[in-house]
Amino acid sequence: MTLVEPGQVAGLDPKAVAAAAAETTKLVNAAKSGSFTISGEALEDLRQALSDMVTRVDRLTGSTAALDQAPQLGSHPYGHAVAAHDLKAASQDVGSVRSVLGQFRAVLTQADEALARAGGVYRTGEDSAVDAHAAHKTGDLA
Repeated sequence: MTLVEPGQVAGLDPKAVAAAAAETTKLVNAAKSGSFTISGEALEDLRQALSDMVTRVDRLTGSTAALDQAPQLGSHPYGHAVAAHDLKAASQDVGSVRSVLGQFRAVLTQADEALARAGGVYRTGEDSAVDAHAAHKTGDLA
């Protein structure tokens, strides 16, 4: 049995998600500037994979909704204290399951934005090349 470190979702390390978010921000900025482009063939497959992953994360997030409620551990002060601690660790802390899933979903959405922008930049560049080629063939170069 493998134990998960406190504040870590099994398979989703909060530090790794934060690092992915930083890199994805760079990717979006590169796509905005036109220095990252992608061809249409790869674009749709990658965007579909991201969409599928968002759907999976949404399902997982829904299945963890019970973590938003404190467990019923009795009416004594110690039970209330432990229940409050469990609630905070499960759904409210920075490294909680709910928090990390939300951050991971944001990374997926941001990656899709980068791909959409990069695809648009690619199409714009491709259209310009086709137009230039057509103009050259007809002698309409300015």
